[in-house]
Amino acid sequence: MIIQDLFLYFAKFPSKDGVKSMATMGGSEMPEYQQLMDALDALPEDSLVPEIEHYVYGQSIDDLKGRLDKLVGSWIYADYGEITTQNTKGSMEVVQRLAVTVAMRIRSNADMIERMIASDRTIGMLTKVQAHIIADCDSGQLEWLARGEFRKTEIVPFVASELNSYGWTLLLDASAPDALGTAALSRSFMSPWK
Repeated sequence: MIIQDLFLYFAKFPSKDGVKSMATMGGSEMPEYQQLMDALDALPEDSLVPEIEHYVYGQSIDDLKGRLDKLVGSWIYADYGEITTQNTKGSMEVVQRLAVTVAMRIRSNADMIERMIASDRTIGMLTKVQAHIIADCDSGQLEWLARGEFRKTEIVPFVASELNSYGWTLLLDASAPDALGTAALSRSFMSPWK
């Protein structure tokens, strides 16, 4: 499903240990949990952007706060948001808003110079993430992102003094034809007797 695919895609960027530390329960009754753990084990030992130490994935600021309370250093946060669909003559286009933040948690008494250094480091890390996304898109490895969508990206500052974190956020729309399978499912509900 699209949420798990995005999770695994962005898990390639930070340290593998930083990704696996998200699994705090160690197991679950949900079979997908073990499948995801197996997929994480199968990731290469060398991450794509090794300077990123930790991974946060979720939908809310509470997810972010809860995870950051336990972290120091750099992190990537893949925030998956609203999904819109457009149905056009039997096909369905699915667009999901994504925000990918690379930031650094620094000391609470950091001065302006340290915050500027954190900002400089994290824009470099986020640029590497964006470059990998473009390369993966151009090589056909991403079904959920059309190359033309890169005209609509934005990079905005991420400043969360209450989290002692400073960095940058890449905003983009992930777009794929019927990524949720809605059109096919709706056709299966059609009665042949109408």
